[in-house]
This record gives sequence, structure tokens and C-alpha cells, in this order.
Amino acid sequence: MANQRTALIFGAGKIGRGFVAEVLAGAGCELYFVDNDDVRAERLNRAGSYTIYKARRTFYETTTIEGFHVLPVSAEGEIAELMCRRGALVALAIHMKDMEKVSTMLAVAIARKAMETPDEPLDILLCVNHISAKATLQRNLEGLLGGAALDYLQERVGIVQTVELVACPDLPESLEERDALGVLTNGYPEMPMDKDAFRGEPPVSPMVRLSRNIEAEAHRKMFTVDAAYATIAYLGARRRYIYLSDALADERIAQAVAGALEEAAVGLCGEYGYREADMRLWNAGVREMIDNPLLLYTLNRLGTDTPRKVGPQDRLVGPALLCIKHGGMPYQLATAIAHAYRYPADDDIRTRMFLRFVEEEGIETALERYSRLAMRNLLHRMVRAEYEALEDPA
Repeated sequence: MANQRTALIFGAGKIGRGFVAEVLAGAGCELYFVDNDDVRAERLNRAGSYTIYKARRTFYETTTIEGFHVLPVSAEGEIAELMCRRGALVALAIHMKDMEKVSTMLAVAIARKAMETPDEPLDILLCVNHISAKATLQRNLEGLLGGAALDYLQERVGIVQTVELVACPDLPESLEERDALGVLTNGYPEMPMDKDAFRGEPPVSPMVRLSRNIEAEAHRKMFTVDAAYATIAYLGARRRYIYLSDALADERIAQAVAGALEEAAVGLCGEYGYREADMRLWNAGVREMIDNPLLLYTLNRLGTDTPRKVGPQDRLVGPALLCIKHGGMPYQLATAIAHAYRYPADDDIRTRMFLRFVEEEGIETALERYSRLAMRNLLHRMVRAEYEALEDPA
């Protein structure tokens, strides 16, 4: 179609091709993936299509994505040319560790667009599961651009925060045999986007919901959904469970998750004005969403990159501090944080280095370094007490 909108998706991983692609394909966009995995890029281009399997608790609903293109990150000229097309959209479905490199690629294309089509807006959908992602991208781009290109960035480029509540565990062997490039998701039906951040026309799709309070929605997702997963991972690993479903069947862990969600709700209601009744309904939905027998999440995957997950704004410390700020006591969240600092090392080098630091420098220093909690802080004292009450890890 001559007037088909171009969408460049940076990252052809599970979120990129399993959710972002479906949203933008549903908006009638021509999809271009930009991926740093040359093997995956070649396989996707050769296959020409792949399947999204949506776990509906007792069956898999399927959607086929086809008619896409996959470019290597080295194709900077072609990427910039595509971004200069009228109405082009960019979506970043990447990890924070890749933000700097992607920012450099975007800066090159933005500088070219500022020269060639200065009146054309450009919107960048930020599909990154990190509270500070927008500020980081904005800071990176402002540091790389100058003159007319910087003016164009500040006036015509929209950095649009989105919220992804979709879960994408590994494909079970039975589905991988059908389509090795397929993606398993929980089938979450919509992507909230920051309505006020757009500089051009938002994509129109049944899966797009424009929000005027995206910060509240992003924190609600991080402090409930991600907090629940982390609580299950860190408490479940200590009891030697392998899969989420087995850990959640443990009544002690199920109660801990329920308690953590209630504590998070105290802070979210106080900070963002959510009503208590609405948060109870939301948390019930979270518990139902994560307890899906067809989503075979391993605790190892949910607990990986532990130092990031005990960060001051992340899924455990963030809601705990907000709970305290608004008059609550985050007992279950403090317990989950303490278990995270006892999490057994796996094949994740960042977690191993984190645990080595805790062992060598002590929990007090570790809480200050990784969670930014001063020793006089109430949460520091709560976590330290829980940590010391746990017996040494096996």
C-alpha cells in the first residue's frame, strides 16, 4: 500500500516481535525490525512469518505476523532513510543496557530527518521496562545532537512512554517444534501510550489505548506485576522451586505475594490517587494473570539481574518506599528484598558479582550501594533484620 505507515522496531526479541509487532501491525504499519542478532535476523527474513501463541489458560490462541523486514544494526543508512519517510514511527523494544548504542543510531537518523524533512514529526515509542528509560533516552539524544538537529529533537520528536503488561516466557518444546521463531505471551490485549507526548498522529489500533497519566500506569505495573514476579522468584528459589506455578502453589508464597500487592497499593493510592477499591480489583487481576498454567516461567529467569531488581526505583524497593511514604509498613516487600540479597547465584554474572559484594562487604553496605538505602532509613533496618533472620544460603 502506497500510504502504508512505516514502523521501525528496534529489537526483535520476545517483546518486540511478540507484542509491539502485533500492536503496530494491527495499526496497519509496514514492519521493519532492527536487530543486533544476525542469526535471528537471517532466520526471520528467511521464514517470512512467525506465530504468536497467546496462553488462554486452557488453550493457545494464535496470531501470525508476516510481511515484515529485518535489518541489521549495521544498516544505518537504510534505517535513517526509513525514518525519514512521512509518518514513520519508531519503537524501542530493547534492554536498558542497549540504550546508549541505539541512541547513537537514532541521533544519526534524527539529524538527517532534521535536514531533509524538518516539518515532519517523529514519534519514538518507548517499550522499555525501566522507570528512567525516557529520561535516559532524552539525555542521550540531547548530548549527541546540536544546532538545528537539537532544535528538531526538542520541538518535533515525541518520546512516548508505553506500558507493557504482556509476559513472554520461553516457548515450551511442543510449541517450539511447530514454530521455532514463535513467541508465547499471556495475550494481554492493549498497550497504554502517553497521549500528550505524541508530536504526530498516534497509531490507531484496538490494542492502543491513549493515556493522560502514563507515569501512574507505569509505576502501577512495575510496583504490582513486576513486584509479584520478583516476590515469587526470590522466595521460591530459597524453597528450591523451579517453576513459577509450583512456587505460587505454596500457600506461604501466595500469601507473601498478596501481602506485597496490598503494601504496593498503599503507596500507589497515596501517590497517584488510585482508589482502594480499584486497586483491589487490579491486584486480583494481577494474581489471576500471573497464575496461568500455560506460562512456564522459571524462577531463574524471573530472578536474573538481581542488582537491577533491588534498585531504588525498581519493583521491590520502589513500592516499599512509597508504602512507607504514605503511612504503610512494607513487611512483605522487605522480606522479598531480603531474600533477593540471599538469592542463590546462577549463570548470570551480574548476580554473581552482586552476591560476592554482599558476602565481602556486608548487608549494610550492600543496601546502601545497590538499593540506595541509608542505614538510618526505616526500610534499610527492616530489610537488614529480615536478612539476618534468614539462615546462611546453602
